[in-house]
Amino acid sequence: MDKKRYTLILLFGMIFGAVLAAISIVEESSVSNYQWAAKIEDTVIPMDKYLMQLEGLAKDKRSPLTQSDEMYVLERMIEEELLIKRAIDLGMLENNPMARGTIVQQMIKTIISENDRYEIPDQDLINFFEENIGFFTKSQRLRLQQIYFSNEEFSNSSQKKAQEAYEMLIDGEAFSKVSNLGSKSALRIPNTLMTLSKVREYIGPSLMNLARNLEAGSFSEPVAVSGGYKIIYLFEKELIEPPSFRSIEDSVRAEYSKRMDDKSLRDYLENLKNWYDISRNPPK
Repeated sequence: MDKKRYTLILLFGMIFGAVLAAISIVEESSVSNYQWAAKIEDTVIPMDKYLMQLEGLAKDKRSPLTQSDEMYVLERMIEEELLIKRAIDLGMLENNPMARGTIVQQMIKTIISENDRYEIPDQDLINFFEENIGFFTKSQRLRLQQIYFSNEEFSNSSQKKAQEAYEMLIDGEAFSKVSNLGSKSALRIPNTLMTLSKVREYIGPSLMNLARNLEAGSFSEPVAVSGGYKIIYLFEKELIEPPSFRSIEDSVRAEYSKRMDDKSLRDYLENLKNWYDISRNPPK
């Protein structure tokens, strides 16, 4: 009798376990089904995205949504996914410059949009203004030139060539002679007084700040830049009283945000290069 009772208890336990497992599967399936509104092969249209579209339509309509409206929205979302999948199958992302450009621009907007969520502290803005006072002094003007030593042209000796040119300038050699030793591919800078914003367009913010702090007739040490080394030679400098922070606070905030966006994008791209396996095979 004890053996028979034990067998019955075991059988009931197995049945009860199976029922619980079935209920769990049904519940999981129900939850899973609620998380998507449609599936196109391996692509899922999330339920929350679908509901968001319905909410937008409901705000535009004066009358309540009907079942026909709901199905209309779902079918349009399915059709959109089908067109995207077909575009991928046809290789449009690889071969269509317009499609690729649109995706790239949207990715850039997505990356830098994170910065809009943060309020910039006043002290950070003040520090940024003081560190870049020359940039915001719009009337200050500089006349300068650069000598560029490209890694591509000078290979492993670009730094050495730049140092040799720097020592020649220290020894009193004329700029016109020393500049001939640099890369012919260097960007030509107009030989005239230019505002700091214009100077920045030619040599970038870091070198612009470096040039602003030079005395007229002096030059910088070789500076490592993307692709090589540069020497900045300042011929002439026009000094004007800088503005107060409060008088141009909006401009300072806009420039600070722009540089934050530039840095965010650059950091993100550098991370992408680390996330993916990249093989480079440039022409010799």
